[in-house]
Amino acid sequence: MLKRVFGGLLVVILVLGLAGLWYWQFNKSPQVFEPSFAGLYNTESRLADQNSIRQTAQGQVIGFADSYNTHAWLGIPYAAAPVGDLRWRGPQAAPAWQGVREALDYGSPCIQFWGLMSGRKGEPGELLGDEDCLSLNIWSPQGAGKGTSSNTKKLPVMFWIHGGGNDSGTSEIYQAHNLAGNKEVVVVTLNYRLGFLGWFSHEAIRQKALSPADASGNFGTLDIIQALTWVQENISQFGGDPNNVTIFGESAGGRNVYSLIASPLAKGLFHKAISQSGTVDTTLLTLAEEFDDDRLKSEVFGLRNSSKGLISLILNDLYPNENKAQIRARIDAYSSTELLEVLRKFDAKKLMKLASDASNAPGYIRVARVLRDGYVIPKESLLNLFQDPNKYNAVPMMVGTNRDEQKAFMVRNPRYVEQLFGFIPRIKDPALYNRVNDYVSINWKASAVDEPAKIISQTSAPAFYSYRFDWDESPSNWLVDLPALVGAAHGFEVSFVFGDFTGGIPLAVMYDKNNAQGRRELSQTMMDYWAAFAHRGNPGKGLSGQQNQWLPWRTQGKNLMILDTPNGGGSRMVEIRNHVADIKAKLTTDEVITGQRQRCEAFATLFLHGYQTSDFWNAQEYSALGCDAYPVGEFRAS
Repeated sequence: MLKRVFGGLLVVILVLGLAGLWYWQFNKSPQVFEPSFAGLYNTESRLADQNSIRQTAQGQVIGFADSYNTHAWLGIPYAAAPVGDLRWRGPQAAPAWQGVREALDYGSPCIQFWGLMSGRKGEPGELLGDEDCLSLNIWSPQGAGKGTSSNTKKLPVMFWIHGGGNDSGTSEIYQAHNLAGNKEVVVVTLNYRLGFLGWFSHEAIRQKALSPADASGNFGTLDIIQALTWVQENISQFGGDPNNVTIFGESAGGRNVYSLIASPLAKGLFHKAISQSGTVDTTLLTLAEEFDDDRLKSEVFGLRNSSKGLISLILNDLYPNENKAQIRARIDAYSSTELLEVLRKFDAKKLMKLASDASNAPGYIRVARVLRDGYVIPKESLLNLFQDPNKYNAVPMMVGTNRDEQKAFMVRNPRYVEQLFGFIPRIKDPALYNRVNDYVSINWKASAVDEPAKIISQTSAPAFYSYRFDWDESPSNWLVDLPALVGAAHGFEVSFVFGDFTGGIPLAVMYDKNNAQGRRELSQTMMDYWAAFAHRGNPGKGLSGQQNQWLPWRTQGKNLMILDTPNGGGSRMVEIRNHVADIKAKLTTDEVITGQRQRCEAFATLFLHGYQTSDFWNAQEYSALGCDAYPVGEFRAS
């Protein structure tokens, strides 16, 4: 009896010990969704190197010797601080400086709530960053640009645009020394205005604008264009070729890549484009400006926190005893000059907090972004634009998604995943979990890759290359099955592109000695393809010439490059096309999705309320699906 009791106690202790070890690994150490950025702040090695002095239009800068035989320059301002009277205006040229400016540390992130993409330590709900945030960083092979002459070979430039939903993120979580040093490219990363400081459209701003750019509302997009202009003027001093610039970005960065392809103001500033897990979605000005409750009568629902709604929050704070009708009357009574004065004087972080509280999502805001103003961004949708190469910046494109995009967002959703003992994640219904992921992830690929490719391939535009990232070899044990939980989730490819598994977004719990060789080999393959595309506009067999041939997207035959390790079948061309019409057809008969409300919610989420474009929303199809009893607005995220 005593032996049985003692043995039982040992089993309990062992289970609790293993569970505690998992808890420590998954909740306390750097993990999938709470990374550690400690590796980015080893400033001891950042000693100014006299060999890195370079001349810019604003003055001289000095950087430091970084890994992989590179020089790095951090925190170089590319525009004036957008504060005071420059808030909600197009970016202005950076002021000049005297002497040699040290470029040894990253500039401030733009104002945002702390989170995965913020690059700093913090707590949920904490605000960080500053309005004075328009800076960029450069990595270049050592010696490139020094002693610049007409005979010096210039290197391709890769211009990285960070993700984060266009309301969070910072360039400082990406280290480009491996990519620059091993692939003979110059890499530029930047910060740009986020959230309602980056995209904010209102009649008062238009009436007092000093230029069409000031009136556009697309200030974050204009920041990126300003940084590209800076690159044109200065990058040759760092060894880069201003006539060979590739823009690339992930998630919101991929969305911004698409917006630059569409923007007439970006014409000639870049020559190739890579969109990783992006979207072709752009926002109607009416959705950006209306009061939220005014649009409840309409069929199409936008994001919360319109410009009028945000102004109401400011005035509610200034006049707390007035009701909604009085606040609206006060807004109408203001002149544009008076209203702008109020807007530009109000503390930006306080407004962020007000907006977050109003949306019942502490530490999070949702605002309209990438606005169809008709000057920076065309008024028509990008899919319409792509029917004519003369209407957009038609350059070679490389576009792709990850196989399990949606799992990155589902893994912490209690609707799908429960926490055993409060900390061990377990999927409630694996069949439903995988089905929801498949629908959203496949629709992501269809909307952001195959639908644009189908349109573009029928025109005289340059070649379009597509990929799908399939790496899912994260650790698995009897406590937690990470491959099932997260698979090849959103954002996981970024570390592979940069060849950096300690900086960037260090997903430490995803990496161990068992997958080290495979992921390093896959990273080298991907860097090889990305660099080949930057060098010559065609990923081909990679820069080394040793990879499998990457063919352009086409309507028949192999059209998609699968990026994976040998354990997953290797990187190879396959024929997989995903189109929205097929997804809609499958949704009508899918037996895994049970219940009419669930089916209607899936349709509304996929084609109206989700991250992808609403170009494929059709009210008649929604009704035909039997969804008249479910007003589409009730499925909109708060």
